[in-house]
Amino acid sequence: MEINTNTTKRDKKFKSFNETFPHCAFALAISMIYPNRENIQTRFKVIFSVIAINGVMLYWFLLYLWKCICNHDMYNVSRNLTIGILVTLFFFKSFYVTNKTHRFAQILEKISNDLLKGNDMDDSYQEIYEKYIKLGKLGQTCWIFIPILLTSQFPIYAGVSTIYESLKTDVGKKYMIHEMDLKYLEDKQYDSPIYELTFAYHLITCLTLSPNFAGFDGSFCIATNHLRLKLKLLAHKVDRAFKDAKNRYELHAMIKETIRDHQEALSFYEDLQAVYGSWLFTVFAVTSLLISLNIYQIYLSERVDPKYAIFAISGIIHMFTPCYFASNLIKTSEELSLDLYSVEWEVWAYPAVTKLLIFMIAKSQQTLILTGNGIVYFNMQLFISLPLTIAKVSVDRGLPLPRNAWGVPPPAPFTFARCSAQPMTARPEPAKGFIYK
Repeated sequence: MEINTNTTKRDKKFKSFNETFPHCAFALAISMIYPNRENIQTRFKVIFSVIAINGVMLYWFLLYLWKCICNHDMYNVSRNLTIGILVTLFFFKSFYVTNKTHRFAQILEKISNDLLKGNDMDDSYQEIYEKYIKLGKLGQTCWIFIPILLTSQFPIYAGVSTIYESLKTDVGKKYMIHEMDLKYLEDKQYDSPIYELTFAYHLITCLTLSPNFAGFDGSFCIATNHLRLKLKLLAHKVDRAFKDAKNRYELHAMIKETIRDHQEALSFYEDLQAVYGSWLFTVFAVTSLLISLNIYQIYLSERVDPKYAIFAISGIIHMFTPCYFASNLIKTSEELSLDLYSVEWEVWAYPAVTKLLIFMIAKSQQTLILTGNGIVYFNMQLFISLPLTIAKVSVDRGLPLPRNAWGVPPPAPFTFARCSAQPMTARPEPAKGFIYK
């Protein structure tokens, strides 16, 4: 009997979050932001240890930045700010996720529980599971390559350039991972072994950045895609209820169960907004600033630096990915009301169930939009309008902003007053029924 039980466990089609998305879970764990409630103090100690290890580099960086400001060297000011913002974002994310441990743990726990439930469902449900798990793994893979591209291109570029210079001449020029004057080592920083030791010291920052971004940013793609899965399962469950119910009482019970599933999906959406809201706003602000600084560097130098051009492209991809997954969530949530209306409710002509379905259709008209602290609406309109807005402002500061510059769903224009006054959806809220909260 024990052998049969173990075989059944091994043959489970759907597994927990850690087993389904191992790369994301590993990145969360190695960067010490996995939401384990029992090691919060340990995580704070590790974060402060990483800051201490990089303390000398931060000291050099700040002194060099101040030197550039005093000398009015705006090119190097913008170049240093580009790197400094990225490192600051790393530390902000570490403390931010630690502060959101409870809600973040709830999200991962709900994902695991929902995935395991799929083993008890029939093939029609499991096909939906397989489709959206593949999309979730796509998001996980994206955030494996984006941080690697973002961080590795600096040491690769410096290493290849140094090797090329050494092959050309006996005393070739040496390149740092990030070029700057090191206080107290200005005259010796390119001499051996100081150069090699400094180069290796720079690598520590690159190695600590990648897992941090791959873990938390990848979990956002997985979580938003999982909410799409819950909505599609809900619509399919309602459809199956009208097809498989044997009598009115069974149909009534099935529809009530789907309403509870709908409430769980809306609760999951609230968790997503609570955990990722501030992070989304930070991504928007940082990406906007990075693109602006890179445009300013091109303007000052009148040439395109390949290293920072790749850096800017990585920032654009960083902005595109959350916009893409958030936009897909909007599309799925808008399709839900049509999916519910398309079920064969007219076959039964049962007024009690029809009223419940009307409430579900009304409630499903709430478009699930993910925002950055209620200020920035994340959708593809935001991604499209952001570079255009930055370019127009860079050329002429007097030009007005586009109507939908910050991704606000048409036709309502963006204002800060509207963000605080109107609900998350552009559609009117449905009447509150006795079943919905």
